[in-house]
Amino acid sequence: MLVALGLLCLALSVVLPWLRPDQAEVFSLWAMLGLGLAAVPVLIDSLTSLKADGFEATKYYMDQFVALAILACFAIGQYATGTIVAAILIVGQILEEHTTLGVEEAVRSLTRLSRVKARRLSRLTSGDKPAGAPEELVDAVELRVGDGVRVLPGDTVPADGRIVSGVTTLDQASITGESLPVEAEAGSAVYAGTTNVSGVFEFTVTKTGDDTVIGRVSHIVEEAKTSRAPVMRLIDDYTRYYMPLVLIIAGFVLFFTREVERAIAVIIVAMPCAFVLASPSAMVAALAVASRLGILVKSSRFFEVAQSIDTVVFDKTGTLTTGQLRVLQVAPAPGIGEDELLAHAAALETGSTHPVARAIVAAAHRRCLTFERAAGIEEVAGRGVRSRHFAAGRRTWLESLGVTIPADVTDTASASTLYLARDGFFAGTILLADAMRAETQAAAASLRALGIDEFVMLTGDRAAVAGDIAREAGITRFRAECLPEQKLEEVRALKAAGRRVLVVGDGVNDAPALAAGDLGVAMGALGSDVAIKTADVALMGNDLRHLPQFMALSDRTLRIINQNLLWGLAFIALFVALSAFGVISPILAAVLHEFSAFFVIFNSARLLRFDE
Repeated sequence: MLVALGLLCLALSVVLPWLRPDQAEVFSLWAMLGLGLAAVPVLIDSLTSLKADGFEATKYYMDQFVALAILACFAIGQYATGTIVAAILIVGQILEEHTTLGVEEAVRSLTRLSRVKARRLSRLTSGDKPAGAPEELVDAVELRVGDGVRVLPGDTVPADGRIVSGVTTLDQASITGESLPVEAEAGSAVYAGTTNVSGVFEFTVTKTGDDTVIGRVSHIVEEAKTSRAPVMRLIDDYTRYYMPLVLIIAGFVLFFTREVERAIAVIIVAMPCAFVLASPSAMVAALAVASRLGILVKSSRFFEVAQSIDTVVFDKTGTLTTGQLRVLQVAPAPGIGEDELLAHAAALETGSTHPVARAIVAAAHRRCLTFERAAGIEEVAGRGVRSRHFAAGRRTWLESLGVTIPADVTDTASASTLYLARDGFFAGTILLADAMRAETQAAAASLRALGIDEFVMLTGDRAAVAGDIAREAGITRFRAECLPEQKLEEVRALKAAGRRVLVVGDGVNDAPALAAGDLGVAMGALGSDVAIKTADVALMGNDLRHLPQFMALSDRTLRIINQNLLWGLAFIALFVALSAFGVISPILAAVLHEFSAFFVIFNSARLLRFDE
């Protein structure tokens, strides 16, 4: 508003002399008033933005120079020039802020995922809400722990909770970055911000608002947006010496040319907005991209740390592997078929929550076998399980039951062996092992392509199992049977040898090693408070390919920042030279300054198209 009034006063000072030429001095006061009004916002911003960070810091750095230019115009009586320059720069600053809001909007969109409507089930005195209970449409912020919520196809899940009834498919890409939807049924956890693709289900709220996964992620991203990366602090350190240098250059121009307008033009084109925006604009865009991919980065400085990494230390279980057993081989005794043996084992193991039991039942389902839960099941902890006719468990336990196992049937070092017996006679074995993630080899190859030359796997598993996984993943160095403190020692030894170490783990038992590395990355952090709290970077999903994506994004971000700094320096040097030689007027200098600032912003915005 003040800038508009200033321009109006300037217009009156230009037009009215034509009508009343005998009052030229009065109209000169109108021009002076116009310049004064245009200068007020600059002075106010200079005072209110002294402690600003990021994008807001550009106001302080720019307003120093604008104030100098306006004062110089005021001193030499160039009221019209000063008013127009102030108007161009202030309007340009407003446009810059609106442009950068487009970058920040990508980050803030994460927060809006939890600001949705919820179909809350009517409160019943009986406690649980049965299927078909009446519902009311409320804002998600009104939900409380224990509330029942119904979710229809296409709805956004309004809070974290656990499904009570119904079967559905959920799109969790907004949090994990993984495009494939996941199946969910009674007992499955659901998270705010995810989308219900198919099916109607009802769930009980366990967390709301900032306590939800999306709430915690949004809070961390907002903190990361205001964090100061090393390159940003370096720019700030040098900026304090920048103004004296510009004043010296402007002084030389004024001394040798005796033209104040040239000195004013030098001051205007030398405004360091391009430098100040170079890093924060790129970092905010990178944070937006990382959030879209399901990569939670706690501070912008970790983008720079990632560039120095030359060694990656992997945990095995849950990182390189799925952490879930799978059936490798079914080896029945003579006279028994594979499907028959697997069906007997599934009938014995169904209903158990043991990892071996779940793997056997899953294998039977994959083969479409028909089986029923065996009667009279007895489970002996740590040894096995048996019914009236069948038994399955360790070799020593079956032998203690009187079962004779052939001497040529032995344990396999790289897999777990489950022994089975029927009616007191040996029936066969089932081999089980942890399955390596399908994307592990591709992720390792991508990391090598990015220049990482050392991979180490640390695991508490047996050496034979670790060796098989390492060979399959293309990792040449591993250490087996590691306790958490031994993993920590290994990471410290690598750092002592001069390596820059990135540690990847599940964020729970790997917490000491994650904290010891130069950069700690937690896998599968969705719903894991420990992973989100302990790691520097958290992959919300279980796709290991997000790790090289993060490394590539870090590389792209640093290259964009360097481009911004290089072009900003080139623009300022060129425009200062042209201003010193009188080619650029103060008004044109203001326009060219805005051009350099917009160039940096739009160059940073190119990051938003990363991986599209």
